[in-house]
Amino acid sequence: MNLKHLLTTFLVALVFIPGGYAATTNSYFQQPGTGKYDREYTLEATMLGYIGSDGKRNPVIKASRGETVRIKIVNGELMTHDIALEKAAIKSKVLVEKGDTASIVFKADKNDVYYCTVPGHRMAGMVGKVEVVEGPIKKEVAAAGILAKKGGKTLNLNFEKGSLEDWKATGDAFTDPLVSADPSPVHENDMKIGFVGKHFISSGGTKNYKRTGTLTSVPFTVTQPFASFQVSGGALHDTRVELVQADNNKVIFQITGTGRANLQPVVVDLAAYQNKEIFIRIVDSETGISQIPYIGDDKWAHINFDDFVFHASRPDFPNELKPSDIIILPPLDAVLNAGLSGTEAAKAMSPKNGFTVKLAAAEPDIVRPISFTIDHRGRLWVAEAHTYPTRAAEGQGKDRILIFEDTNGDGSLDKRTIFKEGLNLISSIEVGMGGVWVAAAPNLLYIPLDKKTDKPAGEPQIVLDGWGYQDTHEMLNNLKWGPDGWLYGTHGVFTQSNVGKPGASDAERTRLNAGVWRYHPTSKKFELFAEGTSNPWGIDFN
Repeated sequence: MNLKHLLTTFLVALVFIPGGYAATTNSYFQQPGTGKYDREYTLEATMLGYIGSDGKRNPVIKASRGETVRIKIVNGELMTHDIALEKAAIKSKVLVEKGDTASIVFKADKNDVYYCTVPGHRMAGMVGKVEVVEGPIKKEVAAAGILAKKGGKTLNLNFEKGSLEDWKATGDAFTDPLVSADPSPVHENDMKIGFVGKHFISSGGTKNYKRTGTLTSVPFTVTQPFASFQVSGGALHDTRVELVQADNNKVIFQITGTGRANLQPVVVDLAAYQNKEIFIRIVDSETGISQIPYIGDDKWAHINFDDFVFHASRPDFPNELKPSDIIILPPLDAVLNAGLSGTEAAKAMSPKNGFTVKLAAAEPDIVRPISFTIDHRGRLWVAEAHTYPTRAAEGQGKDRILIFEDTNGDGSLDKRTIFKEGLNLISSIEVGMGGVWVAAAPNLLYIPLDKKTDKPAGEPQIVLDGWGYQDTHEMLNNLKWGPDGWLYGTHGVFTQSNVGKPGASDAERTRLNAGVWRYHPTSKKFELFAEGTSNPWGIDFN
């Protein structure tokens, strides 16, 4: 067994270390032991962190000393994740596919840190604390809140009246916002909301996310130093809850959702505003409509809210949501000069002194370019990716390769030739050795060139196969000749490939994800040249 295979075996092994220790989360997402373990817990693994079933990001995991505990992680996305304990030096297998699961089992004996070992993921936020306590763990119960009043009347800030009494709506997002079921009829069936009481409100849920509007409460006096409410929905600047000082319309607190459905409690310190009037404003001015044809709409373009109450002292919620827990996506920027024609766009550019910009080619002559290269005659070869991001059925690819040429030296590419059509999921091209090299997962192709006609001199040949395309923005790309005569390319981390010549056995293939690879066109040798990158999409030589 070589070193690479040994390391791979280690990475996918489920490791148990006798005398290691356990992690247990708060009562919101812990599960009773099965007899084999004293406690069992489940966390969803995402690039935003480890998420408990109550929505808490990277929750503090508590365990009673000596308990045997299992922590199970479920992959929430198509990315590589695992979970490890730092001091105990144990880790789970690596997950790749969405929905994959892994676990670690250990005994609790000291505090530690849990984290993801995939390079860059801990730094990105996949890290939390483990606390071992003496004696049994008590269930944490937050103190009951105090309902806000106005003129002696209890306000409907928790929607338990089953109406929008004490609220005023604008737009269409809150025309029918009351929801009384869990799962919610305006959310997907597998989304748990966890609302308090009989009702909560949503600006549309994941099914009516395009709606926009505001919902504003009547002003009321702050009678206690703290308040809490429940929120979920989009982690977007334009889906938020605001607390506003009534006499000057100043926003004194605001928070968004987390990009998840389950409501989480938010605590606000209002000591500085006691005896002053405030009001609640729930904002949804985000439609979620994608501006890019191949990227879907954002169904989290909505906000959910429930149960505003006061507290005489700061309440302690195990799954409290804080603004620092949220990674907020900004609103879409207005793109300067968007929609200009190619000629107008060239005129709008501001090059440095001594340089000018002239349009060489534009739509409809060139559409969705993903890769280009220049041949020895100075011609521009362009790959158009009409199939991206999903590979088409065999024989139904729509990608093509074009050749552009400046025939009179005026800087415009006035001659356009279609070299090859019907390609599937093309990601890069390079010209040389009598033909065109094409990256089109799961294959690296070679198409011989008839130099007299600029047409293929034969059918595409599969040089290498086994290239993955699980995550199509991280598959093989950027073909480029190196100064050593090898054909180089790059490859992203979240696509798993097992590359070899057609018909090669598993033992004859090379496994890779993130890195730089190369292929020799005459010796037919393939090798992984460098590893350790994330999502490279470019390579050059100095």
